[in-house]
Amino acid sequence: MSKLKQIAKKTRSGIIAAKIYDDWKLKRKFRSGNPESLHGSTHSTIIKNTEASVDYINVQFDDYLKYSGLSVEDLQGKRIFELGFGDNVGVALKFVASGAAQVTCLDKFYSKRDPAHQIEIYQALRETFQGQERNRFDEAISLESGIKLNSTRIRCIYGVDVENATELDGKDVFDLVVSRGAIQDIYEPEAAFRAMDRILKPGGLMLHKIDLSDQGMFRDNGMNPLTFLTIPESIYRLMAINSGKPNRKLTDYYRKMMLDLGYETTILITDIIGVGDVGKGNLHPHKPAIQLGSDYAETSLELIREIRPRLAPPFRGLSDDELLVDGIFIIARKPS
Repeated sequence: MSKLKQIAKKTRSGIIAAKIYDDWKLKRKFRSGNPESLHGSTHSTIIKNTEASVDYINVQFDDYLKYSGLSVEDLQGKRIFELGFGDNVGVALKFVASGAAQVTCLDKFYSKRDPAHQIEIYQALRETFQGQERNRFDEAISLESGIKLNSTRIRCIYGVDVENATELDGKDVFDLVVSRGAIQDIYEPEAAFRAMDRILKPGGLMLHKIDLSDQGMFRDNGMNPLTFLTIPESIYRLMAINSGKPNRKLTDYYRKMMLDLGYETTILITDIIGVGDVGKGNLHPHKPAIQLGSDYAETSLELIREIRPRLAPPFRGLSDDELLVDGIFIIARKPS
C-alpha cells in the first residue's frame, strides 16, 4: 500500500470508505456460503498467550456469576445458550464443568482460529479443574486427536443469526442466555432479543455485556471517541450492516428493549469514554450510576462538548450521561 493510501485510511473519510468496502466484501463472502471471518478471533489475533486466554475465559465466567448473583450450585443441570462465542468454547466448558447439563453456542461468523493454539488453551483450562469438574470437562471435549466436542454437552451453530437458526426451532428452551461483546455487532438487535426471549424459560436470566464504543474505528486514529456518531445513518449502514461493526445503539435503547419484553432489568455501566482502554470493562465493580470526580474526570465531558455540534441528529440531543457510557452489562429476568 502506498504511503498516500495509508494516510488516507487514517482520515475520517478514508476510514468510512475503507469500512464500506470491507462491509461489501464480507457481504459477498457470506452470500457465497463462507461465514469465515477474523471477527471474534479473540484468542487467535488479540490474546495470543495461553495463560492470558485462560485468564480471560475465567474472567468472563466469573463476571456472569458475580453480577447475576448466581452460584455454581444454581448452574446444576441447567441448559445455557451463548451468543457470539467467537473462536473458543472455553466459557461453555466452564459452565459444563461447573455442572450445567448442556451449552448451545451460536455465532453468525466462523471466527478464524489456530487449532494447535486452541488445543493448548483447552489443555491449560483443563488443568484448572479437579475431580468431578475435570470429569465433566472430559465428557464435553476430547483433545486426543484434534478437538472433538460432545454435542450432547456443547453444541456449536455457525453462520446464522439467532432469529434465523432453524436449529433453534422451538424445541430448545434454556435456563440462561449469555453474551459478551456480541450484541453490539448486530445492526438491528431487536429480532435477536425477541428470538432469545422465545428460547428462554419463564423466570430465566439474560446476561449481556455490550460494548457501546466505536471499537477503535476512529479513536485509535487519534479522533474523538464519539466520531462514529457523527456519520449519517444512510452512510453508516453501508459501513456496518454486514460486517459486525458497532450498531450505535446506546444504553436507553437496551433499557427500552428489556422493558418492552417485560423483563426485570438491571443495567450496570462497565466503561466510560475517556477512561482507560476501550471495551475492557474498566469500571470495577460495574455500577448502576457514575459520578464526576470519582468515576470520570472533566476531560470526558470535554470530549462530548467538543463533538456535540457535529453529532448526527439522532445523537445530538442526547444527555451527557447517555453519551458518557461506553459499555454496559445487562442482567434481566424473564417474568415467571
